[in-house]
Amino acid sequence: MRNVQTRRKSTFRMLCMSLIALVAAVGLTACTSNSQSDSEKSSNTISTTTSSKAAASSDNGKIEAAPKVAAVSLDTADAVLEVVPPEQVVAVPKSMANPYLAVNEEKGKQVSGQVGGATGLDPEGILAFHPDVVLITKIHNSENDAEQLLSQAGVKVVTFDQWGTFEQLIANFRAIGEAVGAVDKAEEVAKEIQGKLDDAAKRTASLTSKPSVLVLSPVGPNTGPYIMGPGNISYDMIRLAGAKPAAEALGIKKSTKASIEDVLNMNPDYIVLGDWDGTGDEWLKDLKSQAAWNTLDAVKNNRITTMKAKELLAPNRYTVDGMLEMSAWLHPDLWKGDAAN
Repeated sequence: MRNVQTRRKSTFRMLCMSLIALVAAVGLTACTSNSQSDSEKSSNTISTTTSSKAAASSDNGKIEAAPKVAAVSLDTADAVLEVVPPEQVVAVPKSMANPYLAVNEEKGKQVSGQVGGATGLDPEGILAFHPDVVLITKIHNSENDAEQLLSQAGVKVVTFDQWGTFEQLIANFRAIGEAVGAVDKAEEVAKEIQGKLDDAAKRTASLTSKPSVLVLSPVGPNTGPYIMGPGNISYDMIRLAGAKPAAEALGIKKSTKASIEDVLNMNPDYIVLGDWDGTGDEWLKDLKSQAAWNTLDAVKNNRITTMKAKELLAPNRYTVDGMLEMSAWLHPDLWKGDAAN
């Protein structure tokens, strides 16, 4: 009798253990399935974000962390700081500290990570900030190398060509907004820029003749003056302001070192000087010291002005305001009584 009871108890225990194992197996399968689903959703949030709200929550209501961004080119850094808070950005270029180049200098100070210039990008240094997304404008070989190494390390890299026109500026804002989970904010900026472009186009549409404008500027420390050509946003700015680029007469395809012979050949109606650091036009002294400089129409008519690099040469949210300022200087009657003056 005792053996029968013992066998019954043993059988009961075995049935209980089997039931427990079955429940555990079902639960483990469900947890694994949910984990894979959450992982897929998280991955999709980073790579296919379609609105700024999508970066904040997933379909099941779970709060997702916004991607950490390293914007290692000045144009991308200035743009991303327009659409996300500084705490989401882990690295910016050192040039963000220059108030003559960057419009978001103060926001840039709140970003702890800094990287070197475009010609000396260090992929390992960028990786040390553990970014989810890296934004790079590719102009130099070092940027191409950095893109390859960062991609090989498994980091999402979004690259851009030079921001040479306002059309490209608007498109790049939208691309950055999508990459960092701030589509709505980026679209707001894009529409703001387009609205100002449309305003300028309406005002200058009636012009029957357009003056020629030359933009001269250094392109870095101790470079001397360059004629700003296609590829720099100031070239597009001249056209949109209701003028024609004087550099067209040279047939150049990019910015080139300025010589007195080339400047005389263009003989522009107006000259705009780019200011990179507030130190004046010492960089222009070799051209200005030559007697032929004073024979230029722009010089004789006192039609020379200076604009900060961030208003004239560096593409950002407010470069369009520099275009409006230029247009008002060239065509004051079109902007009479307007804020652009």
